[in-house]
Amino acid sequence: MIGGLQMLRGVAATLVVLFHLQAAAVAEGHDPGILAWFRVGEVGVDVFFVLSGFVIFHAVRGRQQLGAGWFLRQRFWRIFPPYWAVLALTLLAMAGLALMRGDWSEWPDAWRILLSVLLLPLPDQVMAVAWTLTVEGMFYLLFAATYFRFGARGAIAALVVWSAITLGVKLVDLGLPRMFGVILYSGVIEFLFGGLISLAIAAGWRAGAIPAVVLGTLGLAVVVSGQVGLDWGRAWVAGLPAAALVYGLAAGNWRMPDWTLVWGEASYLLYLVHLLVFSIAGTILRMAGIAPYGSLMSMLGLGVLATAVSVAATIWLERPYRAWTRGR
Repeated sequence: MIGGLQMLRGVAATLVVLFHLQAAAVAEGHDPGILAWFRVGEVGVDVFFVLSGFVIFHAVRGRQQLGAGWFLRQRFWRIFPPYWAVLALTLLAMAGLALMRGDWSEWPDAWRILLSVLLLPLPDQVMAVAWTLTVEGMFYLLFAATYFRFGARGAIAALVVWSAITLGVKLVDLGLPRMFGVILYSGVIEFLFGGLISLAIAAGWRAGAIPAVVLGTLGLAVVVSGQVGLDWGRAWVAGLPAAALVYGLAAGNWRMPDWTLVWGEASYLLYLVHLLVFSIAGTILRMAGIAPYGSLMSMLGLGVLATAVSVAATIWLERPYRAWTRGR
């Protein structure tokens, strides 16, 4: 079960990488080529949210007695230190670029740095991908406040209420200030999808694994390629195919090649570092007179480089780090 889901983490992170590559090419006036098929690859985030809902409910089953403090410590050590490391490298790269240009106009102010360090659920994070981590953080807090006191049903009920509020606000369109955009992000229903799938698997549901994988894969392919607009509701258009895929892979107990497991293991770092890699490598390429997003070859090279960096960092840095945190 875990093997298929681990591979799916790698797929989700790679979708986001390909989305950012084609978006950069379009922004600079280049033809993204076949990468245009990933113009809605951002929905890899929706896959992550369904996976997160599943994994959290699955990981704590039978551990309710350990308490909310244990759960939040586990999540802190998993999320924050790697994120802080990449944030520090991002700020260092920004400072280096500002020194090279003699222009500090793009340097973030103290407030942006503070809210980025604390991962507050507000816009204007230094790292563009950090907003998803703030949504994850709100999910962890809600889960900790409900599951360890009221059990799985309490956590599901809280997610239902949270989802209903965010969907209702989106439907009514109250015109709230931009600062509420992250807090009221309607995609939180995808955590609910994942939690319900976990409870179904724990209850012994296994039927329809193959059709679920097929339908989920085809559905996500249609969404990623932009054949279906997200204006119907991203949580449904992308969230439901992602949920079908998560259910099918969890129910089917598929065996996966070892390399896909490493790919999935490196997905968190790939998600965090790919924009930084693109920025640094892109600056070097421009200095050499090469447009980093001007050809399919250069874009794929950037994607491969980001993946290689994340895998190397996972093997040589994150694995020892995780072993150290387990001892704590």
